[in-house]
Amino acid sequence: MPHPRSGLELEYSPWFQFLLGMMDVEIEYTDKVTPESQFLIEFEIRMGYRTKADSPYSWNEFITTTIQRSLECSIDSDKRKPGYFYNCSTIDLFELGANNYPFYLLNIRLPINRTLCKQDMKGPNCQLPLINDLRVIAIHQNGGFTAIWLWMKTLLCPLVVLATLWYYKRVAALNKPMVLIEKAILALGISLCVLDFPIEWISLWFRLPFMLLISDLRQGLFYTVLFSFWLIFAGENLITDSTRSNFGDYWRNLASIFTASGSLLIYDLAERGMQLSNPFYSIWSSKNGSNLAYTVLYLAFASILAYLGFLIFKIYKVWQIMKQRRMTQFYQMNESRRIKTEAIIYRFKFLMIFTIVCAISTIASYIMKQWGEGQLHSDEPDESFLTQSTSTFFTGTFGMWNIYVLLLLSMYAPSHKYYANAQVLEEEDEDLMPSIGTESSSMVTFVKHSTD
Repeated sequence: MPHPRSGLELEYSPWFQFLLGMMDVEIEYTDKVTPESQFLIEFEIRMGYRTKADSPYSWNEFITTTIQRSLECSIDSDKRKPGYFYNCSTIDLFELGANNYPFYLLNIRLPINRTLCKQDMKGPNCQLPLINDLRVIAIHQNGGFTAIWLWMKTLLCPLVVLATLWYYKRVAALNKPMVLIEKAILALGISLCVLDFPIEWISLWFRLPFMLLISDLRQGLFYTVLFSFWLIFAGENLITDSTRSNFGDYWRNLASIFTASGSLLIYDLAERGMQLSNPFYSIWSSKNGSNLAYTVLYLAFASILAYLGFLIFKIYKVWQIMKQRRMTQFYQMNESRRIKTEAIIYRFKFLMIFTIVCAISTIASYIMKQWGEGQLHSDEPDESFLTQSTSTFFTGTFGMWNIYVLLLLSMYAPSHKYYANAQVLEEEDEDLMPSIGTESSSMVTFVKHSTD
């Protein structure tokens, strides 16, 4: 691999990041063997690689292993005659977490233990029919997409790191402990720094088979922090809500997030973790493993959809409270204060609308990625979201995350004028909106910071 095309010898590149191999088994009907609809097939596999410095016939051994896969096949009754073929499922073969070699070679053998087959006809390869052909479908990341993704991270990472440090310096300089919303924004900034750090550059020169696992863990961390922040952000702005400034009070709201994150963490550790030592290992290789993988993905889908509905409900309540407060309190203010407060509320409304847009795009990206992962291991991997032209959507969502977090860090950073005495903030708030809430409310914190 890869095969020559139009007389031109192709090669793999580290820019492809990973290499996923699926096998299509072509079985011809024969009267001599009639397999069950699902039977066990065993492969003895040797995988080798060749570098550009090696001769065309010199191969280095990469791994030698024996794997078993469950193969499902069916054929119409009117096609049960020689010359017709079974409809068989696609087999998961291997997944390489790094792609640092230009050429690979697969040697595949299908052994049959005649003694074992006499004792148990359901043993590996005991029901092996007439195999007409074996085809390997290789899937990798587009090199152009990798370049765009890495340059985006390289340019955005320093900005996010500096903004997070600046925000922490502003908050730490206040003469008061950080409230929950400030801690949540700081955690969001740190998680984005971890996500943005372009460690993938190293994989272009060194073979790092754990990059897929690291990438999934970093993205999972950011999803967890971002989804948790949105619930805290909405909850802290519900002025009538008695549970504020305490992370433990949000555990019921955050249950769906931790359920989805925990489910996908189990999947990643079971799939990517085992592939570090054996790239031919796959949780999708057996019926039970596939059921477990689909259960994890469906559980994550259900949790995240429930989360989206709850988040929209929370934001709607915040919007209604803002509307009520505006109607009841504006008449008490003088003209200059009314104009200032109106501008603050408009900015906050914009942030809430941006939050909804970002949440919908993020959840759509989340579902597309997880569902696409399942499609890659189905009978039609080329129909997966991840093999279609979705790179624009993923890069757009990634850029939106950075804009959103930078906006939060700038809008919620305390004013440098009040470092000496945080009590000034309360006096400013009492003059501006006297009965809207307390220091623990993020809406009040937003108002205070914006009146600088």
